[in-house]
Amino acid sequence: MPGAAHETFVALLRERPTLLNDILRALDRPPVTAGLTAKDSALRLTNPLEVRPDVVLLDDAPRGPWIVVDVQRAEDAAKQHRWPAAAGVLLDTRGVMGDVIIITHDAAVARWAATVARVMGPGGTELWLRPIVIQLTLAEVETLLAQGRADLAVVATWAVHDQTGKRAKAVLHAAVAALHAEPDPMLRAELLRAMISMLGDALAREIKDLLMLPLQIPESPIYREIVDTLEARGELRGELRGELRGELRGELRGEARGEARSLLRVLARRGIAVDDVSRDRVFACKDLAQLDLWLDRAVTAVSLDEVFAANLGR
Repeated sequence: MPGAAHETFVALLRERPTLLNDILRALDRPPVTAGLTAKDSALRLTNPLEVRPDVVLLDDAPRGPWIVVDVQRAEDAAKQHRWPAAAGVLLDTRGVMGDVIIITHDAAVARWAATVARVMGPGGTELWLRPIVIQLTLAEVETLLAQGRADLAVVATWAVHDQTGKRAKAVLHAAVAALHAEPDPMLRAELLRAMISMLGDALAREIKDLLMLPLQIPESPIYREIVDTLEARGELRGELRGELRGELRGELRGEARGEARSLLRVLARRGIAVDDVSRDRVFACKDLAQLDLWLDRAVTAVSLDEVFAANLGR
């Protein structure tokens, strides 16, 4: 418990608020705001969720790590105090310092976010929160797309959602190609809805043409296994065997055709010219793994030779 000396000094400052500035002036320090009166010193901190950042990540324990994430499209003066408030309350309640992460696609917002949460009192007291700022530039977008994951491709689309140029359209085409390759139809549909909902008018019109190509359903290994097993047992009638095999071949041809068209769209949107010989080569290829490889390369390649180069893989 505080001693008598401590309690007496506190009481003195409460009863004589002007004493604080008197002390500061005597020590040649800048004065603080004058004319204030003492109030209840119990700071009733707000629940951090009431500050309402976009995302708060916690574990189930009452104390421990935490992460605050804000997706920031534009400057917001209120964040000057809301970010430190959220961090301060979480630090107090969780017992450890976590991270505040700001995600933006705008360079000016990224610069603003890096320094906005810094304030100074009239006497020189500083409160400073330096968040982790992630700016999704074109380089970061291409890195996301290169992972070949549909969810990351949707994030990449968000980074250009309000743009209208060729680069933005190329990103959209690459993202749609990544969605085509997603084997889980429920996840594919969910991510597609998310992508469409975030697009501005220009890209929304662009995606309408892309969606005229039906999303191809990848071949099911179980389907092929069942057909092979029944054939091996002699339990598959000739007419049914032909029907199933024909259906399977049709699915594979359709999927390869969809992959080929996606590849050519990505190349076109990235400004890479495709000659007739190369175009025929793409459509003649029925190897889905090869088409996937070419499509992955097309996202970042600077020439057609780089897409087809044998020394880069298959």
